[in-house]
Amino acid sequence: MKIDQAQRIDALVLLRSLPSSGVAVAFFDPQHRTVLDKLAYGNEGERQRERARLPAMSDDYIDQCCREIAHVLRPSGYCFLWTDKYRLGEAAHLRIKDVHPLVDLIAWDKQRMGQGYRARSRGDYLLVLQKPPCLAKKTWRDHTIPDRWPEKVERRIHPHIKPIGLIRQLITAVTVRGDLVLDPAAGSFIVMDAALALKRHFVGTDIRPLREFARGPRRRETRVPSQLPAFLM
Repeated sequence: MKIDQAQRIDALVLLRSLPSSGVAVAFFDPQHRTVLDKLAYGNEGERQRERARLPAMSDDYIDQCCREIAHVLRPSGYCFLWTDKYRLGEAAHLRIKDVHPLVDLIAWDKQRMGQGYRARSRGDYLLVLQKPPCLAKKTWRDHTIPDRWPEKVERRIHPHIKPIGLIRQLITAVTVRGDLVLDPAAGSFIVMDAALALKRHFVGTDIRPLREFARGPRRRETRVPSQLPAFLM
């Protein structure tokens, strides 16, 4: 396990290597194929070339990861789970409600028109899950975050990149300096960038190296802390 730097191992392997109740907050952006399969344009290699290359996760694998995240989260810790409109409509999160009850929902507006046979997609949804006991006032300090968040992103970095402005504000809302932030499907490692800038520790992985996707300049520094946080000793 490496702290405060990008690594390339399987998400479940990483999660099962972590001690229980040591993580303050987790971000999880699973690579599921719901939108691509539902729309089935037949030319995803042209329209969604980089996204189509990403290894898809099965529903069972995603659920296993969510349960492992619950194990490593501290009590009342948050898991921010990205989902699309199809998985949201089918209530896929109810399969893990025993360990991660839903306590809020944020809609992200990419400010860019996407695909759709009917209504065209313009963003994703962030499920705010909380490990019991579910407490609000004692665990959430920033009450300026709207439940509809507009933010453009640079997709040349990674096809699944998420809004760093929102991520940064969420980390600030639910953690303090020195806390551990987890991302087991890190993609662009934008969560790592936000966590380290805010003086939090980070642990996370992705099975695909960033260099396979980045088309613009992107400098990735390896940061190794002088001392591990006490809860990982």
